[in-house]
Amino acid sequence: MHQSARLASVLVALGATGVHAETPEPGNITKTLPEVLVSAEAEHGYKADKATVAGKLPQSSREIPNSVSVLTRAQMDDQNMVTTWDALSQITGVQAISNDITQGQYHARGGALEMQNDGLPSAMPLSGYQQFDLALYERIEVQRGPAGVLQGSGSFSGTVNFVRKRPKNVFAATGLLSTGTWNNNRLEADITGPLNAAGSMRGRAVVSYIDRDFVFNRVHDRKWLAYGTLDFDLTSRTQANLFASYQKNDSTGFSGLPTYTNGSFLSVPRSFNPYPDWNRLNWETTEVGAELRHAFDNDWTAMLKIGRRDQGFFFKDGYATDGVNPATMTISNYARREFDYDYSNNSADLFASGPFEVLGRRHTMLVGANYSSFRSTGRGANPNSPLSGYLNVPNVVLGDPPAVAEPDVVYRTGSDSITTQQGVYGKLTLNLTDSLKAVLGGRLSNYRYKSRTIEPNPAPTEWSHGARSTGEFTPYAGIVYDVNKLLTLYASYADIFVPQTQRRADQTTLDPRVGKQYEIGGKTEFLDGKLAATLALFKINDTNRALSDLANPGYFTAAGELESKGWEVEVVGRPLRRLELSAGYTYLSTKWLNNGASTGAPVSFWYPKDLYKLWAKYRLPDEMLKGFSIGVGVNGASQSASGTSSATVAARTQNSYAVVKLQIGYEISRNYALTLDVNNVLDSTYYTRLGGTNTYNTYGDPRNYVLTLRASF
Repeated sequence: MHQSARLASVLVALGATGVHAETPEPGNITKTLPEVLVSAEAEHGYKADKATVAGKLPQSSREIPNSVSVLTRAQMDDQNMVTTWDALSQITGVQAISNDITQGQYHARGGALEMQNDGLPSAMPLSGYQQFDLALYERIEVQRGPAGVLQGSGSFSGTVNFVRKRPKNVFAATGLLSTGTWNNNRLEADITGPLNAAGSMRGRAVVSYIDRDFVFNRVHDRKWLAYGTLDFDLTSRTQANLFASYQKNDSTGFSGLPTYTNGSFLSVPRSFNPYPDWNRLNWETTEVGAELRHAFDNDWTAMLKIGRRDQGFFFKDGYATDGVNPATMTISNYARREFDYDYSNNSADLFASGPFEVLGRRHTMLVGANYSSFRSTGRGANPNSPLSGYLNVPNVVLGDPPAVAEPDVVYRTGSDSITTQQGVYGKLTLNLTDSLKAVLGGRLSNYRYKSRTIEPNPAPTEWSHGARSTGEFTPYAGIVYDVNKLLTLYASYADIFVPQTQRRADQTTLDPRVGKQYEIGGKTEFLDGKLAATLALFKINDTNRALSDLANPGYFTAAGELESKGWEVEVVGRPLRRLELSAGYTYLSTKWLNNGASTGAPVSFWYPKDLYKLWAKYRLPDEMLKGFSIGVGVNGASQSASGTSSATVAARTQNSYAVVKLQIGYEISRNYALTLDVNNVLDSTYYTRLGGTNTYNTYGDPRNYVLTLRASF
């Protein structure tokens, strides 16, 4: 029976959750209706009913005048996703760009995405820093386009909100065991349920462990994660949540191939590894936080969230500083280095949201304030710093591995920086008619950045204050029009600011960059809301960018400008009873409107004009093959490049490519399921990033297999 039908029967019987309905009879005789036992499961699928990324509290996609995608837990499980890279590679409009095997960069609409953790804005960047694995999360929400009203300072590209798993009020447990090509082994366990008889205290614990090699020779990765969270019902209207998570990752590291000195790619197998055996990367991440939520009698909700993430990053490596001479197969210089960084991010958010009535209509309001700070402290040995010339090794023959000895490193550099921002924000949703809504928002922000050099730098410095902004206003406006029950049209304008450190000739700091986006689109739902489609068109201008002042060398003017425009379409949900679908296409065009010699050129040669993603999973009817399912995925992009050609060095380019995935699944029983994934079925050769002549030209994985056993109770 469908869940809504069950609920209807409960209401009719007046016996929901076992409560008896009593009717007074003459003579004080009470007649009691029989108890009705209700059993219902929440809907599971790829289409999320609500998202919080655009308004703090859950909203349906059709209420949001922006492009929003949600990757659900069901889809993550169906595709056996493990890392943030796996997740964001599947989301419409997002381009994943590899840095090394432990972390990457994530871009949309021509810029790097920002990050939120359960709605808490993070001053720690998303790109370039390792994130927690997906075992921690219930869903991942992405809003494309400026999100400055709730986020604060940041790019015009959008924000990614990672939503943690929460305790459940009934017992549930899941486990996973997988193995695959290149000794790719993984374990995962998740258990949740009430912790007392009343159910007023609930808990959840998640652990995962990965031990694997890669296609690249001599590359190994070991990572484990632990997460625990508690929910408390302080009163019937007040709930609290505490959580802690920890992840440790030890890796030998791999950052892509160099090229020949003329810019052409190396003629080597995809397994070739030009890095020494002693290369290594180590990440250690801890996050703790708390939430307090109160629901008022007037349907308003207030919430306080706080969180802290501490991350350590150590790396020791050697890498080519130039391309490979094709005549001698040597690298003119091989640099060695070692660094140890400590990062910390603190965030807090306090908001209230709820309805109010004006002129006989019910509207909603959101008001709040948030704060975030990010500190980065690092010490190490840079081959370019004074007294560190011993870290450079000349005329190294290209090899796998190269003959480069591990150095005894003496740290000579130290750095320390702090980024702080806080602001107050508000959003107002006005129901102008039964079909027309206006959404108005704004934020007042303060931003500060300071930095210094620290020991063992031979000349430590005092704090130097860089980019700053006070009382910066970020506006937002949108319109949502429900044409009928199936179709909603929308339009929005969004603004965001990014403080800059460059100075004018008069010694004043440049004004912040200001990004402006105009977006129009339509959202529709079919099949009783089981299938949703979105079409969006956008145009972004990022102005006030630092541009060299030709009249005053060494100084800048706020005259640079770029343009990003395009369109995207997404279809997600259940078009047929046994079929789950997620599909997206993005067309993107970027160019510099004013950037000196680069005027008219693309903002980045990384960005392909066409980006498409498809995943579909069909569960076969019992009369055909009981318990079996088939999954098909295709991810691809049009031509992309890195850099521009010169008289002596060609640009690195790759043609359009498509990567196909097939999956066969079998439900052994109600509690156990087995899947076999064949990734890159056609064994396409492609690059996950095109870099310079010295590094970052990284092959995507060739054909490989993963066998996964899942258990659920």
